[in-house]
Amino acid sequence: MKKLLLASTALVAFAGAAAAEVALSGSAEMGVIGGDTRETQFHTHVDVTFTLSGETDGGISFGASVDLDEAVKITSSNSDPVAIFISGDFGTLTMGDTDGALDWALTEASVGNAGSITDDETGHAGFLGSYLDGAYDGQILRYDYSFGDFAAAFSVELDDAVVARDEGFAIGARYRFNFGGGSVNIGAGYQVATVQAGYLPGNMDVAFIGAYGADTEITAIGVSAAVSLDSGLQASLSYTDFDESATGGFYHLGLSAGYSFDAITVSANYGMYEGDNAALWDVVGYGFAAAYDLGGGLSAHFGYGYSDYFSGADTFNTWSLGLAMSF
Repeated sequence: MKKLLLASTALVAFAGAAAAEVALSGSAEMGVIGGDTRETQFHTHVDVTFTLSGETDGGISFGASVDLDEAVKITSSNSDPVAIFISGDFGTLTMGDTDGALDWALTEASVGNAGSITDDETGHAGFLGSYLDGAYDGQILRYDYSFGDFAAAFSVELDDAVVARDEGFAIGARYRFNFGGGSVNIGAGYQVATVQAGYLPGNMDVAFIGAYGADTEITAIGVSAAVSLDSGLQASLSYTDFDESATGGFYHLGLSAGYSFDAITVSANYGMYEGDNAALWDVVGYGFAAAYDLGGGLSAHFGYGYSDYFSGADTFNTWSLGLAMSF
């Protein structure tokens, strides 16, 4: 009813638009969370997303999306949670809270993920999800174009400080091919960014690892491969090499697998950082999750994540158990 009401009052009469629509979707979570770094406690969360879409008389698609729980940021251009796009035969141009070309091209080590109410399985220190995205203000401009099973992208992220750093940019490509019983996705990309003091990639914690002490240029080259079988099994492998002079460089390796059968999904992932300076880049983490689909948008979830800094010198875990609802 909500979708119908919003669609009926949407911008359907907007001048120059052949079609326009505003859709509303949402999610809610309730459960119990705990672990070494947090007290056992109740957890509740609600998220509402507005999705706006339209199409011109000439066939050009356009749209935007925004999370209601971040709506307070909408008027701030340097932390805007909105992603806005325009798409046509020329490709797709997206600006705002979106993936850079390297992140867009690679498959993260979370394929087949069952999910959890606080993302414990992907919140460990060994998980790498955004590469060098967000090293500036988080506002990314990405252009991507696809033809057949091949797609390529280029992205830019700018620094809006008065004394600005060199812009960050990324390029990426991905290819999908099918075979009897499944498909494979292959991705590769390159990214460069100048990070500020205190920056760390991925989920690593400054409390456990020495962050950069000054502006440092980092380049990243990554590759990934992911397989999806009709049987319900999915798996992925990713490798990213980070080159910088401050700490001698490092690399990240990620592995993941998931399996779905009937209403049950189980998944696991593993990630590690190693580098020339073992005192900084000896980091390992893993996570697993399980979910049971109760139907109608309701599912039960369990998640667990474990982080290990410096071969056991600092370790901790988090976990969660609860219900997730989608509307």
